[in-house]
Amino acid sequence: MINPIQVVIGTAGHIDHGKTSIVKALTGTDTDHLKEEKNRGMTIDIGFAYFNDKITIIDVPGHEKFIKNMVAGISTIHIALIVVSADDGLMPQTHEHIEILHLLNIEHAIVVLSKIDKVENSIIELAENEIRDRIKSTNFCNSKILKTSTKNGIGINSLKNEIINLSGEIKQLEDRSIFYMPIDRVFSKKGFGSIVTGTVLSGELKKNSEVDVFSGKNSAIVRSLQTHGKETSIIKIGDRAAINLSNINQSDLKRGSVVVEINKIKPTSKVIANIKMVNIDDWKIKDKQLVHIHIGTSRVVAKVITYGKKILPGQSANVLLDFNHRIAPMCDQRFIVRSISPMQTIAGGKILDNNPKYKKNELKKNIHQIHTDRSKRFFQRIAMNWKKPLSALQWSEVFNVSKDEIEKWMNVHRILKVNEKIFTLKALEMSKDEVLRKVEDFHKKNKYKKYISKEELLGSIGFDKIWFEYVIDNMKSDIITNDAGYALIKNKINLSDEDSSIAKEIEYSLLKAKFDLLSSLKVYSRDQKKALNILYLLKESENIIQIDSDLWMHTDNYKILKKKLVLHFKEYSNLSVPEFKKIISVTRKNAIPILEFCDKIKFTTRVDSYRIEGEKLNA
Repeated sequence: MINPIQVVIGTAGHIDHGKTSIVKALTGTDTDHLKEEKNRGMTIDIGFAYFNDKITIIDVPGHEKFIKNMVAGISTIHIALIVVSADDGLMPQTHEHIEILHLLNIEHAIVVLSKIDKVENSIIELAENEIRDRIKSTNFCNSKILKTSTKNGIGINSLKNEIINLSGEIKQLEDRSIFYMPIDRVFSKKGFGSIVTGTVLSGELKKNSEVDVFSGKNSAIVRSLQTHGKETSIIKIGDRAAINLSNINQSDLKRGSVVVEINKIKPTSKVIANIKMVNIDDWKIKDKQLVHIHIGTSRVVAKVITYGKKILPGQSANVLLDFNHRIAPMCDQRFIVRSISPMQTIAGGKILDNNPKYKKNELKKNIHQIHTDRSKRFFQRIAMNWKKPLSALQWSEVFNVSKDEIEKWMNVHRILKVNEKIFTLKALEMSKDEVLRKVEDFHKKNKYKKYISKEELLGSIGFDKIWFEYVIDNMKSDIITNDAGYALIKNKINLSDEDSSIAKEIEYSLLKAKFDLLSSLKVYSRDQKKALNILYLLKESENIIQIDSDLWMHTDNYKILKKKLVLHFKEYSNLSVPEFKKIISVTRKNAIPILEFCDKIKFTTRVDSYRIEGEKLNA
């Protein structure tokens, strides 16, 4: 069956077991392209060959010294071609390569028993049994074992048929809706400039697009695209692709970098990850241990922060990885952990959070509770983010998945959505409780003030503004809302006899002053703080009007002011400052703030040095 998607096959196996010869027999291409490889008769770097228009084979080195190149080659494959020489059987690098394939969650493999012309049938049978026993606990435990010899062509056609048949069963990778391609090769071509190749792990890319190239922070323009050696206007998930980049120096390009859709992933030096140790008795990971991390096509050194925990053989744990330089991984991307010295594969893992925002103490407390399942981890993050809910689109960017995938998770966990914000019912209840606590606390500390302003409440509570307004709207049975702010319905302000007497004294002073504005100090000089509190209380009860920051007028005088303005504008089209001073019998010192207040409430409108009637004067 011909699969409509492109399939990438990667070789694996010990040095000199015939991987490159098998690839040449299948494709006619000698993937040992380096001079050193020809001279030494061994594969050093990864090589590429086209099986057909839809299938690419990546040949990787088998020598222990070049494991980093091997991991770079197989990190993006669909099918592993595990080559085992019949005369040698399983060797150290075969075991490690199989372990790496399993840790990277490679699900499909074909085992090629090579060089069968060199041994008797009984040896071949022993090798088959040994292989079957080795892969029985892997993802590809049911893989076929095919006997071959490149010397006399035995089994090559059967291998070709199996590659075609198995490739037809490969399902498309999950498209995360962002373009992401690890770079496995960089070269230049005269007349074109810098070219990078790789396997597209997500999304699509069109000619002339702008992309980010990490590590570092460089952007580039896509000059042209190729897939399987042919020019194309677009490359997409699963494709083996070559990208001709402009506006970037070739020195900024290297294997291990990634080409990413512009502004979709930020480079980071820290990630939260889950790692699982292999069952090797000699190895454990302790807090702050240095290791090699092979992710995508890159290798970086990282400090493993376990917060005091030792991770023993066969165990798994969530850790913080602190890299020696920035990388740009995707969430849930898998990686290999190898020891510093001697270099050995000791664990596999996957990224749980590629842009952690936790405070140090929060992370130490919560890291071991972070779920490895994406959907459940999403639910955890929703619950944590209850003060500032995000939209489905924003969450898709956090998890590097499509918006459709987020909406599937929302259905699983019965997540609610209002005004594009998504949240749990528990989050709404917690938010309402938080508002009640803050307003109650305000009333306890400010017994003279009836309302807390929106700005003060929002600032103290730390909610996203849209979420805040939604929560308040769901609290009508508990909260009074008006222009002055918010108050508990049950809250009552009971003034003492002394405070009631002061309030009456303040009211009388303002009523008597008419349009001579008074400050808190003038209305009650014995205790200015108390005077201000009572002034605000009288304002909330609409007994007095606040003209400026600390200039006050009685409401009865304010009503008289309005009538005087109405009468003036019935007879005249405009009003000057001298005329206004005369109308209300005040000095300029009082006239100006009153006029500015009238402008603010739209009783008047200023035009040059005059006022005209405002739209609210007769309302």
